[in-house]
Amino acid sequence: MRLRAYSGPNILGPGSGVWLLARCDQDRSAELRMAIKDGAQFIGLVLARLEVEARPLEDGTGVFISLLFSCDVPALGAALCEYVAARIVADAHYHASWDREAPLLALQAQRRTVSLPATAVQIIAEALQRGIPHFVTATGHLQLGYGAHSWQVELASLMTPPATPPEPPWAQLGCVPLVLVTGAHERAAAVKRLAADTAALGVQVRSLTDASFAAAREALADPQAEALVLGLATDDILRYGLPCDRCDLAVITDRAGPCPGEASDEDEWLRALGIPMLLSNQPVRLNLSDLRLLPLVPYAPNGVVDWPTHRT
Repeated sequence: MRLRAYSGPNILGPGSGVWLLARCDQDRSAELRMAIKDGAQFIGLVLARLEVEARPLEDGTGVFISLLFSCDVPALGAALCEYVAARIVADAHYHASWDREAPLLALQAQRRTVSLPATAVQIIAEALQRGIPHFVTATGHLQLGYGAHSWQVELASLMTPPATPPEPPWAQLGCVPLVLVTGAHERAAAVKRLAADTAALGVQVRSLTDASFAAAREALADPQAEALVLGLATDDILRYGLPCDRCDLAVITDRAGPCPGEASDEDEWLRALGIPMLLSNQPVRLNLSDLRLLPLVPYAPNGVVDWPTHRT
């Protein structure tokens, strides 16, 4: 019914992973769990936090099964879920001609192609120790840090370990001021206001009012950006999660208009809007006049300040 590959913090967890929601004729949760574990072991995909939950349908016609796990290559994890679901269906209908091995071998080969070079793994380990964010860009680069405090290296250049591995300029790496804005009708206006306020401090600001996951990642990798104000597209938050693992300020402007297409219900929509507030050490700026946002207030880890009037 639903399959998502999250590349960042999302409505179900703090990091990358996969969520599968399936409708079955009976409780196949144990079968699904074992098939996912065996398949992951075969293709070389490391899983963590594997959770499977079954819930009978109210009309008694079947079972909803929710499966969630963390992994470092969520797109490959989602492909594994597709394979396992297809295999279970084939087995249930006695499709003896269905090929079990060829799809798994293809996933195994895909895993080898997306594996990071050993030098890149070492750089990432050092970045984690130093608290520096990292991600792999769409252009095949390892990105350390955000904006003007960032550095990149092409992964292809690390495939054959160089005689002298590249040394990131660790002392210069980190994060530029980063504001994440979620909402609907009022999001663009909030981004423009926040960007203007930040630019008035004499820094080079890059802002986006309706950033997809890919566009936000591209902005985070901009070496000219001394500050970032990113208005995030709600559908992409629901589909991929957030593009970053931290921010300096989260602003939630409104929950207006129809429910986004990627949200299965109003609760998913609300949770997606609220994810950035979990990444910031500051109180979330939240539009308290929008009553549909008020359920977020008890979950704000550092309190709430009214937006845009700034009343506490």
